[in-house]
Amino acid sequence: MSKVERFFIGPQIASTTIKSEKSSGGVPTVAVAKAGGLVFTNGVVSNDPETGELVTGDIRVQTRRVLDNLKIGLEKAGTSFDNVVMVHAFLKNMTDWPAYHEVYIEYFPEHAPPPRYTVQAEMAAPELLVEIHMTAAL
Repeated sequence: MSKVERFFIGPQIASTTIKSEKSSGGVPTVAVAKAGGLVFTNGVVSNDPETGELVTGDIRVQTRRVLDNLKIGLEKAGTSFDNVVMVHAFLKNMTDWPAYHEVYIEYFPEHAPPPRYTVQAEMAAPELLVEIHMTAAL
């Protein structure tokens, strides 16, 4: 059985490996698990990684913050957007898809973006417009 390594990135949370599945400093900006040569993130929203405060704004602003947060988490895990193998995206409003997609493809400039599905979903907070989960290879 392979070892699962978990860590959290966010305000008041150690950015090193944490043995517990729960953080002691609140809800993490990015939670990452590494197992079997893969990296899995939680569903990431537009929290500021320094303050934990929600970054509001239009879909472009929130999508950039979410993808920047994911970039931090993937890099901490030893991988990058170049190794993302699957993306799960949730939008509050599907009418935001064109603007979301415009920002999304900026983060994959070297080659085609990885497979993904995007669905409309109710968000945990009314001001949230997007949530993204990624799986990447190491």
